[in-house]
Amino acid sequence: MTRVQIESAIASGQPFTLRMADGKEYLVPHRDYISLPPKAPYVILYDDNGHFTFLPLQTMTGLQSKLSESQK
Repeated sequence: MTRVQIESAIASGQPFTLRMADGKEYLVPHRDYISLPPKAPYVILYDDNGHFTFLPLQTMTGLQSKLSESQK
C-alpha cells in the first residue's frame, strides 16, 4: 500500500478496512480514527477506548471500502 492510496480512502469520507500481511483487518470507520504522520512509514489507528495501533505501510496488503450503516 502507498500513502497516496490511504490518503485517497480517507478523502472519500467512506469507512474502509486495511488488510495486513498477517491476515488481520482493521476497520477505519471515519477519518478521525486514522493518522498519517508526515513522511512516516506507518499509520496510526485509534479506537473508541483511547487505544491506538501503529501499522507499518510495508505490511499492508490491501484496502477495502465498506458501506456505512446509513448506506445499507
